[in-house]
Amino acid sequence: TATAPPHPTATAPPHPTATAPPHPTATAPPHPTATAGPLHTAGVPRPAALRHIAIALQPRDPAALAAYATAVSTPGSPDYRRYLTPAQFARRFGAAPREVAAVRAALRARGLGAGRLSAGALSISIAETGARLRRAFGAGAGAGAPGATTASAVLGTAASAAIQQVVGLGGAWRPRPLAVAPDPTLGGARPREAGAPPSLAHVATGGAEPCAAAAQAGAAQSAYTADRIASAYDFSGLYATGDRGAGVTVAVYELEPDDPADINAYQACYGTSVPISYIPVDGGAGAGPGTGEAALDIESLVGLAPDVTLLVYQGPNSGSGNPGSGPYDTFSAIINQDRAQVVTVSWGQCEQTLGIGDALAENTLFEQAAVQGQSIVAASGDNGSEDCYDPSAGSSSTSTAVDDPSSQPFVTGVGGTSLFSPGPPPSQTAWNGGGSAGAPFGLPGAGGGGVSSFWPMPPAQLDAATSLGVRNPLAAGSRCGNPGGLCREVPDVSANADPATGYVVYWNGSGAVSSEPMGWQALGGTSGAAPVWAAILALADASGGCARSPVGYANPALYRAASADYGAYFDDVTTGDNDFTGTAGGLYPATAGYDLATGLGTPLATPLVGALCGDGVAITDPGPQRSTRGARAVLALHATDIAGATLVYGATGLPRGLRLDPTDGRIDGRPISVGRFMVRVTARDAQHSTASATFTWTVAAPPRIRQAVLDRGPRLSFLVTAGGGAPPLAGLRIIVPPGLRVRARRGTTVTSGARGARARLAFSQRADAGRSLLVRLSHPAPSVRVTLEPPSLELARGRAQADARLTITIVATDASAASTRLLALVKAR
Repeated sequence: TATAPPHPTATAPPHPTATAPPHPTATAPPHPTATAGPLHTAGVPRPAALRHIAIALQPRDPAALAAYATAVSTPGSPDYRRYLTPAQFARRFGAAPREVAAVRAALRARGLGAGRLSAGALSISIAETGARLRRAFGAGAGAGAPGATTASAVLGTAASAAIQQVVGLGGAWRPRPLAVAPDPTLGGARPREAGAPPSLAHVATGGAEPCAAAAQAGAAQSAYTADRIASAYDFSGLYATGDRGAGVTVAVYELEPDDPADINAYQACYGTSVPISYIPVDGGAGAGPGTGEAALDIESLVGLAPDVTLLVYQGPNSGSGNPGSGPYDTFSAIINQDRAQVVTVSWGQCEQTLGIGDALAENTLFEQAAVQGQSIVAASGDNGSEDCYDPSAGSSSTSTAVDDPSSQPFVTGVGGTSLFSPGPPPSQTAWNGGGSAGAPFGLPGAGGGGVSSFWPMPPAQLDAATSLGVRNPLAAGSRCGNPGGLCREVPDVSANADPATGYVVYWNGSGAVSSEPMGWQALGGTSGAAPVWAAILALADASGGCARSPVGYANPALYRAASADYGAYFDDVTTGDNDFTGTAGGLYPATAGYDLATGLGTPLATPLVGALCGDGVAITDPGPQRSTRGARAVLALHATDIAGATLVYGATGLPRGLRLDPTDGRIDGRPISVGRFMVRVTARDAQHSTASATFTWTVAAPPRIRQAVLDRGPRLSFLVTAGGGAPPLAGLRIIVPPGLRVRARRGTTVTSGARGARARLAFSQRADAGRSLLVRLSHPAPSVRVTLEPPSLELARGRAQADARLTITIVATDASAASTRLLALVKAR
């Protein structure tokens, strides 16, 4: 069994959350559809004659960068979705200008060009001949031998401190395509859907509809057209709202070419017109139909998100005979151009063969993507829990291992299932065409998954609900150099990947690859699963719930949704395992909740998009409040949680005398201080998602009653004046004691204001047994004088004379509708 030497684990200690002003999401103008053509220009050295390397630079503050990348992606964080542009990122987190200058000076001293600095200031790209690179870095440069991690030392002390890694000198980068064709020897090894013949029947989802040729190919090969995948994973509700991804750009990461004629044939079949632009990186990936990987990636997105815009970034694969930084540079181009909100990746390699140095450089790029609001989804590999097993590349290792970049902390890893029936609900199991699944050893593939050797468990997994089973002994920190802690687990989610229940694509229509089928056919692998999740995130970004604010790094929101109400957002996969070689004893079986074979499971896209877009908790701003000192004040706060979780309320700045009940959000009490108060109320759920509202609460002095006199007749008069800081009076209710009686009729005199102008009155038509009279003013006034005399005021029947001392109750209402109950003791005379 081959083993890899231990590598230091990249960790970042907790740091205070950084803040940044919000800014609009960067957008790019539309681009015309590109076509395949020459990838070099006359007079310029052909790409094959040049070797591309990248000097990955240390970010300005690695710990602060990691903290902000997490905070900006986590619902409830004060920095949630406060994304930065590449230029803002460079100023805040990129390498300092003096560090860049030191590296460039060292390059020139070695006879190399100064290179091109990335927009985020995290790397310098160089294209030089092999001879110059050997003179600069030594005879082994580019020979595929180890030593790239020490190349920085060659550039001198001043430069080496600023360099994280020199990418592309050795042969570490060897990503492999993760598409798998079905094995014709399996025949009907996978059960088909119930019905006859089900794959020919179109499923009305509201999305793109296949033509007869695609449906017939699906029926013949037990594979699924896009409408059936959309039905299995509940896209229909999104399509019903008109959400097909319009306005969202998806970047497709490719290290091989595709034939645009194949893509056009697929679009013609489905009646779509997705604009597709090809962007060559480091000279591009050549020409021709490729292996089918690119066709699978592109066509899956077209079928599931038919209104998106696609940018296909094509770079050279370093494992193709020309070692270089092509795989890294392709990621760098996608992230630094920042034209796409979602990135789908169906290429990967075993962590150990990549090495920790290159993985760290890659991780910094993915942190930049998170800070910019870009979602990255990556296939988790097709060799099950033994990702390094690759006889075609000379590796027969059956040790448990995971695939990069799906294992990266800021990437959403997508595992694989066998989709026997799309349902809904789908009938599925963990994909395993190898040893422990009972099939002959070595048949195509199994969904990648397991425990990372490089990365500690990220907060999104650490904070998941205990009921999900994410934190378990299989992820013990000894695996990744995190003693006492846990390691990153892969995958995060899953979708159909079994080539025997694969995706219907159009590839090799020209017959250029003579040994492979032409036109409509089935392909699988976790390469097919990753675009499913890229489509979901694209539809989320396009939805009204997200309001054009991208989801960004999706794992915090995914695990939060699963923790709140797992069954509402995911279909659980509970059968099978991913022990591809059968040598691990089925170590990672599919179980209830989270597991290392299928992650959180497969999506229920319609409700999940709502959870991804919501900030988790929303609270209604109650608006400005007014109360009177000493009078009871009541305010009920209203907040909701997207997953229906229990909320806890809080408040700061309340006027003295008021209290908040944290369980129901009710504010109650009698304020005892006059003034204007700034109140902030919050609602928080168990996952620490928080919403808040800030408003003013004004407490005024109560109104006053003066000059209250009861004369014989009887005749009652008094003056009511609004309290300090209170609005003017709008009305009064006069309540007399049993010795008196009032009537709503003429004879009542009310004057208002300093000049004593007579006011028009409106009397209550509802007499409270002769005890109460309502006076409504036609215009609010700072003071009101009221005079009541016969016939509006009378002695109660059977009473010869009113008592010498009587208590009159006045309920004064001001222009803000706040009421105060006052008592006046009147003396008869």
